[in-house]
Amino acid sequence: MIMLYGAFSRYITLPSALKTEKAEASFEDGVLTLTIPRAEEAKPKTIKVKTKGVIEGKKETRKKGEKK
Repeated sequence: MIMLYGAFSRYITLPSALKTEKAEASFEDGVLTLTIPRAEEAKPKTIKVKTKGVIEGKKETRKKGEKK
């Protein structure tokens, strides 16, 4: 096993929409773990889609030229 000693630095680019004031860091067994939550505006949103022409989850199908 190779053990390195001394100063080490690493720079990474993070998204700008983070709550940096809530950042947490831990160092265990040589592994640095950073946890930075996303800002509310950066979180994915769920949008309900309204549909027409659907009966009990089944799609209506009509033959060409057939009217409802």
